[in-house]
Amino acid sequence: MDGLAYKLLTAGELEFAVIFIVAVVVSAGVVVALYRPAWTMPRSAYFPALCVCVAAGQLSYLLQFLFLDALKQQQLGRLAFAYILIWFAIGAITGIISAGRSRDAFGTMMWWPLVFVPFANLALIFYPSREKRPKGIGRRVSGIVLVVCGLVLVGLARAIPGPGEDYLASVSARVRTDTELRDNAMVYASDSKGLEATLKDMVADVPLPDTELARMLSIEVEGDVVVTTQEVKDSTFDFDDTWRDQNTGRLCLSKNQAMFMKMGATMKNVYQSSNGEKRSELIINTETCNAWRAKKEKEIIADIEAMELPQKLGEMGAIVGASYKDKTVSYRYALNVVPPMDAWKAAVKERMCNEDNFKVMVQLGMTIRAQFDEVKADGNVPLTELVMDAASCPADPF
Repeated sequence: MDGLAYKLLTAGELEFAVIFIVAVVVSAGVVVALYRPAWTMPRSAYFPALCVCVAAGQLSYLLQFLFLDALKQQQLGRLAFAYILIWFAIGAITGIISAGRSRDAFGTMMWWPLVFVPFANLALIFYPSREKRPKGIGRRVSGIVLVVCGLVLVGLARAIPGPGEDYLASVSARVRTDTELRDNAMVYASDSKGLEATLKDMVADVPLPDTELARMLSIEVEGDVVVTTQEVKDSTFDFDDTWRDQNTGRLCLSKNQAMFMKMGATMKNVYQSSNGEKRSELIINTETCNAWRAKKEKEIIADIEAMELPQKLGEMGAIVGASYKDKTVSYRYALNVVPPMDAWKAAVKERMCNEDNFKVMVQLGMTIRAQFDEVKADGNVPLTELVMDAASCPADPF
């Protein structure tokens, strides 16, 4: 269902209009078949009622402005359902009033489908009533007022700007720059046209990097597996456990790799010599990354618990406390000198966010709380506290 919702909401303008018309016609037919109204509707009331339906159809396109929020919150299914409900209501009302107008004009409601036929629908609008109704200046004025109100309503609805090319361009730009939006879009795209097809589209134009260690030869998709083959330049390079652990961590913490795993894909990195002999293989998927994360988290907790305190950090101060609880790492620093607070806090936070150990903690979903106290002869005095998490210390995309 998510794939169908994504396909609907990303359809082109013409395709979207066709889906709208089909949905309205089908819902109108279903409601008329089930309801079979026995009343009649005069043309003076029919035209403004029809204008309300036309205006509602035009305004339904404004739901497209909710697309990014729905994509961000992974609620595209609800947005698509809202469209369907609105279209069903428009179709139901259009079918019922057209059946009533057909009965009023022709004595049978079988001509209600004319409302959806260009030019032929004029018969429902202008054909006189079979029923004799009282005439008079008041009735004529009220009819004119209703017609004018209907036209004004349609005009106002058309005047409200819908999602134009500028908006669609901004959507595309934001999807490219916001990794969470991009990831969600790729997940919905894979649901829409299949994981393998989506992966092939994603890797089709990816450049093959050439690093100091290896030269990438190819990127291929085999089912739900993206296989990269790299030629190792150094024949003596040791693909040991340390290398495997470091590269597993680097890839598992990469936002780009996270996108593939959200889609359910596996990354298979094959390293071979210049003569084609396989040297090593590294598999990255949800299972291997979860195992690495659990191992790394245990190592971090063990290091915190084994930390010898106080730990001097130079002339400025020392770490006098460290603890871990519920994914929160807490440090307490005792400072011998009070720095200029605002500039110092910004510099310290930036340095801690870019420090390798702290960066890994944040990327593992931990929160770091750093409490700074001033050392006094009669007891330490709290100065400030810094909090670092995934929101305040954004991870590198690669």
